[in-house]
Amino acid sequence: MTGIQSPVDVDPEVMRLYDRAAKRYDLLNNLISFGTSNWYRRRTVLSLELPSDASLVDVGCGTGSLAIAAQIFLPDSSDIIAVDPSPEMRALAMKAGALDVRAGSFASVPVDDASMDAMVSGYAVRYVRNFGEAFAEARRVLRPGGRLVLLEMVVPRSPAKRRLLRFLLRGVGPRLFSLVCGSRATGELMRHFWDSISSFEPPDVVVEAMEKSGFVDVEYRYVGGLLGEFRARVPVE
Repeated sequence: MTGIQSPVDVDPEVMRLYDRAAKRYDLLNNLISFGTSNWYRRRTVLSLELPSDASLVDVGCGTGSLAIAAQIFLPDSSDIIAVDPSPEMRALAMKAGALDVRAGSFASVPVDDASMDAMVSGYAVRYVRNFGEAFAEARRVLRPGGRLVLLEMVVPRSPAKRRLLRFLLRGVGPRLFSLVCGSRATGELMRHFWDSISSFEPPDVVVEAMEKSGFVDVEYRYVGGLLGEFRARVPVE
């Protein structure tokens, strides 16, 4: 089903920005995370405590890193799906080894009803325009007992830390990483990171929306640095 065209809720300009920076995205991500990106992907998949044949969908998969980690840690699964609205990102995910890559987003996940044991996402929930619709779609594709884990970057509450982060992401960072990555698009993406992270809803708003959508065991966990995760489960009926 690779290449299915699905409706998306992502701003077209944001998609073009990610398309332009796609080839340097992994390098930029590793530099910003100080090389910890592979660790937290492994941690995310292992924390789900799924059987080795569990089904999983990665929404907003980017270059496919979370889905590929799932392929490693769920070796008996025949149903690990990577979903992204960006054609360039999907192409890179397939090149990196993601086995099933499809077009889509939180607005329209191209899988059957109640077909997934888990849904994961890395740094994509902040682009959701309507939490109610997105989490209803997540409920649709997850089986009873299915688990949802959304990794996201959240700006610190401290004014001093916010100012420092803004300086790094919109000031010196874009110029520095454009040179290091050899791509002006990476600098544009870094500035966009600040704009999208700083305008993202507080964690309690996201948690409330997940609860209203019928998820249980909903929580937000601070992981470290800018990284946090939203976790929830579909009730067993």
